Amino acid sequence: MKQKKPISNNRLDSASRYLKEQALLFTEEALLPTRLPRNHELRPASNLSAVFDECHNYIYANEGLLKDKIFHEMVKLLVMKLYDERNAATAQADLQFGITSLEYKSVLANVPSTFETRLVKLFDVVRTRYPSFFPNESLRLKPLTLAYVVRQLQYISLTETPGDIKGEAFQSFVYRHQRGDRGEFFTPHPIVRLAVEMIAPQPHERVIDPACGSGGFLIETISYVCRYNPGLDRSAYVQEFIRGIEFNPDVALSAMIRLVFEGGIGTEIICANALIDDEQYREAFDIVLTNPPFGSKGKVEDQRILKSYSLARRWNRAGDDKWEPTRNVLPGQSPEVLFIEKSLKLLRPGGRLAIVLPDGLLQNVSIAHIRHWILNQAKVLGVVSIPQEAFVPYGTGIKTSLLLLQKLPGSTRKVFMARVQKIGYDVKGQTVYKRDERGRLIRNASGRYVIDDDIDEIATAYGQFRDGGSQVESDAVYFVPEEMLNTRLDAEHYHPEDRRLLERLRSCGAKPLAELADILGEADDFRLASEGDIRYVAISDVDARTMQIISQQVIKPHEAPSRATYRIRKGDIITAISGASTGTFRHATALVTEDEDGAICSNGFAVLRNIRGVEPLFLLAYMRTEYYLRQVRRLMTGHAIPAISLEDLGKVLVPVPHVETQRKVSDAVARTFAMRKQALREGEKIIQEITALMDELR
Repeated sequence: MKQKKPISNNRLDSASRYLKEQALLFTEEALLPTRLPRNHELRPASNLSAVFDECHNYIYANEGLLKDKIFHEMVKLLVMKLYDERNAATAQADLQFGITSLEYKSVLANVPSTFETRLVKLFDVVRTRYPSFFPNESLRLKPLTLAYVVRQLQYISLTETPGDIKGEAFQSFVYRHQRGDRGEFFTPHPIVRLAVEMIAPQPHERVIDPACGSGGFLIETISYVCRYNPGLDRSAYVQEFIRGIEFNPDVALSAMIRLVFEGGIGTEIICANALIDDEQYREAFDIVLTNPPFGSKGKVEDQRILKSYSLARRWNRAGDDKWEPTRNVLPGQSPEVLFIEKSLKLLRPGGRLAIVLPDGLLQNVSIAHIRHWILNQAKVLGVVSIPQEAFVPYGTGIKTSLLLLQKLPGSTRKVFMARVQKIGYDVKGQTVYKRDERGRLIRNASGRYVIDDDIDEIATAYGQFRDGGSQVESDAVYFVPEEMLNTRLDAEHYHPEDRRLLERLRSCGAKPLAELADILGEADDFRLASEGDIRYVAISDVDARTMQIISQQVIKPHEAPSRATYRIRKGDIITAISGASTGTFRHATALVTEDEDGAICSNGFAVLRNIRGVEPLFLLAYMRTEYYLRQVRRLMTGHAIPAISLEDLGKVLVPVPHVETQRKVSDAVARTFAMRKQALREGEKIIQEITALMDELR
């Protein structure tokens, strides 16, 4: 008897997929209506992001389009859907965006139907209504793909879907298709909300975002103004008072759509390079809200743009904390720097700016002239430190802050400072909810879980401060007298505990470190030596606990690492000025003895020489205390590789008590060093004795 050939797994899988697809099509066809949906039958979406994802995945699987093409086709359908909803509501007409069961059968059978004809006609109307969106465009998806997407959207009311749900969906949608690789990262919604709440736009104020992305700040502004002014004509407000500029055409298109969703007509968004000077918009706005692209991936090098910006020129120092611009234009400048100047150009006198900036702009010594320029153009209203993890789910780990300015003329006696410590989500972008003392999730009055963030508390505190109310300081919120502002504008630099520490040190006559010692700044030319070895001391060669150099590397001059810089001498004190341990209890500080005299140390150290007016061993011991370490942390810049400049190190205050007190501490340190040396000698003796004993056993 002839044996039957077994059915292959591939054939079984194929048959199974075919049966499932047929069952699904039958079910979907049965669920489709016999007529098009009516406007009153539409319902808000609770998870628009999931709907967008379904549509994207279907188009990708069945059309073979690249992400940017999928984006454009989805945009067409979303604008058609929105227009259809509004037209039906105002003209009391039937909806056109939909598909019936009979039409679906025709599409499946590849037979022309009224569905395709109706959608093409609807798109022609939309294209005429919004010519800037779709010049010379047509619907490019296959009828079956169109039918699938329309089926997913036809019973959703985009008009009635809450703004936060639409915002989340559009941000995810645009991020998926237009993910920036040149610093154009999307702004997390909690930061957008905080900026708008703090800037408090009013219905009569013109608002612009010159780097608007997908329009997050503008949408939140519309929501804020309409929420506090319920009788406001939303469409009229959007069309007259809201503007955005975006360089990326696809992202600008998304922003246009979102503004149309809010009642705009599409012309509120200008697709252009905002950095190009435009007299039409100079001093034309009351408020600027923006998160400009950061310049880590490239600088603006177009000289036609750069020559119109003061911050694109070289600056010379003209005294303590003063700088003057030269006529020399830089070969390139980071875009966020230019956007600061651009934003202030857009504002009328007295106008307000909220801008997200990398912390380096607010603290780095090398660009202090930028902050000098800012303080001569505007009053600082507030600075809010944003946690480093806030932007991680959006593609970057750069530490940022929200800076609030008022273009001169303006007046302020105190500056609001705050630190966001809870952003409401983790580094993966997953929402974090508040829990009670027993670990149970907390719900609000509406039954929803409460997001764990500081946004409302900080916004409320700023509102009270702005209106002349409560000014109760805490670890997260504090107020700095304007005259106390120096060349730093980061909130951490002005923490109340640090200010109290400095006041205490000044009251007891503490002196800057630069007055008590020379801080070495010139490198040694040891590499010119043709023969011999050098001894090299790295940060890892210092034991922070004992304040001693415990090892040296013996190497040829040409083998020395690039960081090898300073020749150290007996009596010097070396102290770390860079690295993750700087300013912590592991901070490397040591006294140079005769054993290390003449060695070369890393420029990760500062070298203190010619110590005067204070006992060296007292100074060494003080540099291990929290009084010293906290000042170092306050003056450090950078987050990836934190460091303190030699200039700032010289500003660290050192108490100079009575000579007898200093000598008492110095004698204790000297005794400790002597005991350690004795312990080392005893340790060597023990090793020698054991070695001798082992030799005898041979």
